[in-house]
Amino acid sequence: MDYIQIIELIAALLGILYLILEVKASMWLWRVGVILPLFYIFLSWQSKVYGNIVVNLYYLITSIWGWWLWSHRARRGSVEGGSAHEDPSAGIRLLRDLTGRVHCRTTLGVLMVCLLLPVALWPLFLFITDSPQPLMDSIATSMGFVGMWLLAKKYVENWFCFIISNALYALLYFLQGYRITALFFVVYTILAVVGLVRWLRLYRRGQIHPKR
Repeated sequence: MDYIQIIELIAALLGILYLILEVKASMWLWRVGVILPLFYIFLSWQSKVYGNIVVNLYYLITSIWGWWLWSHRARRGSVEGGSAHEDPSAGIRLLRDLTGRVHCRTTLGVLMVCLLLPVALWPLFLFITDSPQPLMDSIATSMGFVGMWLLAKKYVENWFCFIISNALYALLYFLQGYRITALFFVVYTILAVVGLVRWLRLYRRGQIHPKR
């Protein structure tokens, strides 16, 4: 096993830990989220999957933002409830979805970004980089961008974006011969489906408050 494969394995294990924490809506996901992108930036550069470099730089910044946002809301909720301590499980509260009139503008905005961002990024990957699959790379990148924003804002629909993004990256890495990374992106895709089911179940059971 060479050093690239070792890095692939570490990144994959961290990615699984990240997704498990995300499925549980634990704020610890942001701690791992600050470290994980560094591994995939390196692997993406080596494999010429350039869109994933951009995505992981964005993930790094968004993880810092999401960490602050979730912690701020958790502390505010704790203070209102009589405690000033940060609750690591507070992420399961205040989840939202994009259905309903209250989020109509947000829903339309997200749909527009999902449609237009790949079109905008595709020429960049086609003419500026030597990406072997520029269209697929641009779609996967766009879904990752939108998914992280939705996750930070606690929208259930972030999982749809990650299912698409992870499945496309699994294919991209497989085509480039990075089979360990490709295999774990398949696992990430499966875990994203599990996460979607869990968040929807929590939402529908009324264990969260979508209007907050």
